[in-house]
Formats: sequence, structure tokens, C-alpha cells
Amino acid sequence: MSDLRGRLADTWMLSIAPGWPSHLPWPLAYACYRALARQRSLYADFASGATCAPDYVPIGDVDAFLHDVRTMHLLDVADLALSRRKPVEWWPGHIDISGAWPKSGAFVAVTFHYGTGLWICRALRHAGHRSMFLSGRFERDAFEARPLLHRYGAERLGEVERITGSPIAYRPGARGTLLDALARGLSVIGLIDVPPRLAPRGQRPVELLGHRASLPEGLLQLAVDANVPIVPCWVELDFSSGRRRVVIGEARVAAPFDATLGGIAATLDRLIREAPAAWMFWREWNGWLRDAAALRTGQ
Repeated sequence: MSDLRGRLADTWMLSIAPGWPSHLPWPLAYACYRALARQRSLYADFASGATCAPDYVPIGDVDAFLHDVRTMHLLDVADLALSRRKPVEWWPGHIDISGAWPKSGAFVAVTFHYGTGLWICRALRHAGHRSMFLSGRFERDAFEARPLLHRYGAERLGEVERITGSPIAYRPGARGTLLDALARGLSVIGLIDVPPRLAPRGQRPVELLGHRASLPEGLLQLAVDANVPIVPCWVELDFSSGRRRVVIGEARVAAPFDATLGGIAATLDRLIREAPAAWMFWREWNGWLRDAAALRTGQ
């Protein structure tokens, strides 16, 4: 019976709730998503993981914060339902773009588990850039108890491949594939806010949210080895209106790594403080700090 309840809950969260409003004009769709996000059972694992946030950033109204957390995750899933129905070059009127990608040549687009990241892939394709997305492996065995979640993840990665025009590069072991892609003029999209648990190699110390944390250097090393710039980028959401903005930063050289990672951490710090509900990795944060401390002490 518990398995059935779990599957029904996943069907609601991964298909019905995000899917049916996506057919409406955006203002109506967003109003539906905000109403649906008032359900405390929606994305309860992510909401529970985010309850540590007030320990690190000022949050006046915790209930409103968790409402925003559920809204963010609902939109992230809804984006897949909407995107799969549209051509790869399609761009909606309710999403703005600030900044511009380099006009020519490959680069490494460095982004975060912040906001609704599918629009980074679409913004690149919309601007005429083919790209390749770097991802951790998505093993079916890890989702044995939640097969619908595995199917959703597989469909999302499939949509990323459709938009970018390239197969996913899975780590570990993706370095050669990524270097080849950059040599062929494709850009690489990678998430840099990855804790030691998920990317144990090449972690360097940074200051984040007033604590000693760490970020991996792999994307920066890739850019140096391929002699291409990095371009920080992310997606912001105005919770009051539902409008989103893809922000494309200035292209820069990746080295020196410590200074670059410090700047990237400062950007992420600012974004989290401005909209803490938009960061998807709160449930990793406490373990991240413990692992970063262990790395410093060599344990």
C-alpha cells in the first residue's frame, strides 16, 4: 500500500500538477502553480531539506519561504512538460535574457543548481550555439523505490539532448568527450555548485554563506586545457509575477583557479541571499560543510 501511495504522489508531482497548467497562458499557469505549491505534501523531501536555510540566511516567514521552495521545484518540473511540446529554437515571451553569449568560439557555461536551469540550454540554442551538457550518472538502481522519478530524470536528460543537439557527457570519465566537443566548436554546460559527496576530486576551499565550503575546479581546468573562456550564467525568478530572467555573465579566463572560484562563490552567495528558495541544494548543505571541513584536515 505504501508503494502505491508513493507512486500516486509521484504521478501527481511529476506529471499531473506540473503538466496540465502548462497548457494555459503563462499568467494563468503561474497562478495555478502558486496555488498548487501551497500543498505542504508537494516536493516534501526538498522542502524538508530546505528547513536548514534559516540557520544560514535571514528568512522572516518560513512558511512563505517553503511555499517559494515548492513553487521553484514545481516550475522546474513544469518546464519539461512545456519544453517537450516546442521546437528547440522556441523562446517564450515570459522569460527575459540579460547579457549575451560570446559571438563566436566555444566556451564553458558555468551555472548553478539555482533557478530553473533548462532555460540555460534553450538560451544557448536560441542564440545559435550547439552545446553539450555535463551530468552525473543517473543510475536506475538508485531509484528502485521511485521508478517514476527515474523516468522523469531520463526524460529530462533526453530533452536536454534534444535542445543542445548533443548526447549527455556523464562524469566521471567525461573529460575526453568534453575536450573533443570544445575542439569541434561546441560549448559545454556544467553545474559548479557540486559538493564533495558528488564530486570528490579537485575540490578547493571557498567562502559561501559565511562558512568555509568548497567548489570543484574541474570545469575551470577543462576551460584552461581547451583554451576557451568560462561564462557564468543562471536563471532568476520573480516570485510575485512569475517572470524569469536568464542572466549571462561576462566571459573570462578560468585561471587562476582560487580567484575564479572565489568570485563564482561570491556570485552564488549573493544569489542565494537574494532568493534562498531558488537554490536547489539546501538538502546537501550541512553534509557539504562537513565534507569540506574533512577535506581541509585531510581526513
